[in-house]
Amino acid sequence: MSMKRIVYYLVEYGRLLILAVDIVIITVMTVLIGLTTIIIVRDIISIWNYQSVSIGELQITVNDVFLLIVFAEIIRSIIVGRRQPEMYLVAIAEVGFVISIREVIASVVRGSKIDILYASISSLILAIVLLLMYRYVLPHRGSLKRKTSTHSSQ
Repeated sequence: MSMKRIVYYLVEYGRLLILAVDIVIITVMTVLIGLTTIIIVRDIISIWNYQSVSIGELQITVNDVFLLIVFAEIIRSIIVGRRQPEMYLVAIAEVGFVISIREVIASVVRGSKIDILYASISSLILAIVLLLMYRYVLPHRGSLKRKTSTHSSQ
């Protein structure tokens, strides 16, 4: 067997493994979305039925909503990454940004000034990372949009 054939089979094997992992992740995230949705509905019904609601109960519900967003972002990043492999890094940074925003909101609810500061700094850093990625790592995306918009307006 030639070296090219071995490399070809290794690459195909790697692609199959990545596809299998992607399917497992999407399946697990879908199940987690379903379970989290059930928990959120249960919590909202519980909050609705009782007149006195503690900050802790509201914080748990808000955290659950943000978990839904994170799970959906993970699924979206896998789908986008399958179409455009260079977008995996951007998708991971976007998930990190959503998580850091959740931390800012959770820190505000808790009232911890130092946690608010740390979460805000991490959100700012991730926003800068995303800006740099969209501007310099993926410059072809912006140039394509500009080219198509100038051609369509003529």
